[in-house]
Amino acid sequence: MTTHAMPLRFFIVEDNAIIALDLTRRIEKRGHVVVGIADSADPAIQGVLETLPDCVLMDIRLRGEVDGIMVTEEINRISPRPVAYLTAYSDAGMVQRAALTNPVAFIIKPVRDADILRLITSIRSV
Repeated sequence: MTTHAMPLRFFIVEDNAIIALDLTRRIEKRGHVVVGIADSADPAIQGVLETLPDCVLMDIRLRGEVDGIMVTEEINRISPRPVAYLTAYSDAGMVQRAALTNPVAFIIKPVRDADILRLITSIRSV
């Protein structure tokens, strides 16, 4: 009898609904679960704290004045979760600021299937 690993639980914080739905499809296609989606800071923090996912996919640029790095700092303060940043930008200052939150990954948009597979493997090893 073979045993299968439990599905991972993801929370997606992404201000582009099309990207959020695409990520959901890619994650669920691999047998994992998306427990919530938010597009701005307050719903993201509340959703992550309510669902306690195995990993948060966090867009760095969000709706409103609070960015994904600040959201991650707040989540880490209350109930740390592994975070993988999603970004279309990779300027050095932003990467340096984000790195201080100890993310498990940086994924550059557009997200590829290989990025999702690497992230799943990385989360399994945490």
